[in-house]
Amino acid sequence: MTISAQDVKTLREKTGAGIMECKKALAESNGDIDKAVKFLREKGLAEAKKRSTREVKEGIITVVYSSGGSEVVMIEVNCETDFVSRTDKYTDFVQKTALAVLDEGAENLSEKVKTGVKEAIASFGENIVLRKIERFKKSDESLSVLHSYIHLGGKVGVIIELKIDDEAVGQHEDFKEFIDNVVLQIASMDPIAVSRDDVPADVVEDQKKALSKQAGDSGKPEKIIEKIVAGRLEKFFAQMCLLEQKYVKDSDLTVGKYLKQTEEKIKGKFTIERLARFKLGEE
Repeated sequence: MTISAQDVKTLREKTGAGIMECKKALAESNGDIDKAVKFLREKGLAEAKKRSTREVKEGIITVVYSSGGSEVVMIEVNCETDFVSRTDKYTDFVQKTALAVLDEGAENLSEKVKTGVKEAIASFGENIVLRKIERFKKSDESLSVLHSYIHLGGKVGVIIELKIDDEAVGQHEDFKEFIDNVVLQIASMDPIAVSRDDVPADVVEDQKKALSKQAGDSGKPEKIIEKIVAGRLEKFFAQMCLLEQKYVKDSDLTVGKYLKQTEEKIKGKFTIERLARFKLGEE
C-alpha cells in the first residue's frame, strides 16, 4: 500500500520515531495511525528492555515551576552520549518529563511518565534513565521564596527555599542578589546541609568513626585523639554546611556572615530553609 507523507509526519509528531520506523509501522498497520502508534510503542518497550543495562553517564538536569510558583521540581535524566544530550529534542523531552513529574507527583511516578521514558529509549536509540527527582513546595505561600540555578548547561542544578519575615524583603534588590549568589555558592561548593543542625545524625556518627580511626592509628593518647577528632569534625562542618562555608566571592566572610550583612542592609530577617543540589552522574 502507499504510505502518504502526511501520515508519516503525523505519526512522527505523535511518537517522535524516525521516518523509516514510521513508514514500517504504517505498513505493518495498513495505514492505521492508532495501530501504528501501538506498534511503535510495543517495539519501543521491547527495545527499552534490551537497552536498560547500558551505562548512562551523560544527560541533563532541569528545573520547572508550577504555574503559581508555589512548587519547583528538579530532575536529572541520563542518556548514553553527550551527542544526544545536547540535542533540542532531548532537552524538550527532559522538560516535558519534568512537567509531568510536577503535575503527577514525584513519590509514585505514573505509568505515563514511566512509559514516556521507555518510549524515549526507542526514539533516541539509547538507554534513558530518570535518575533523580527533588520537589520543593512552599512551606508558607506568602513568606517562602523558591529559587533555582542550572550550571554548565544542565551539568549541575540547585534549588533552595528561603523564609522571609515580611513580603517586602523578597522584593529588595540586595535580597535578590543574595539568593543569586547563594545558589552559585551551592553549585560550586556542594554543601550537604544548610547548618550543622541539619546534617543527619548517622552522617555525623559515620564521620566521627572515620576520624577516630584515622586519629587512633597515630598512637597518640586518648585525650589528644579526642581533641584531634573534635577539631577535624569542625573542619568537616565548615566544609559541608552552607552557613559555615567560606563565601566564594569574599573569603573573609562565611555565608552565614554574608547573610547577616544582607539582613542589616535590607533591615529585615530571612533564613535558608533547605537546599538540594544535583551533579550529573553522581549518586
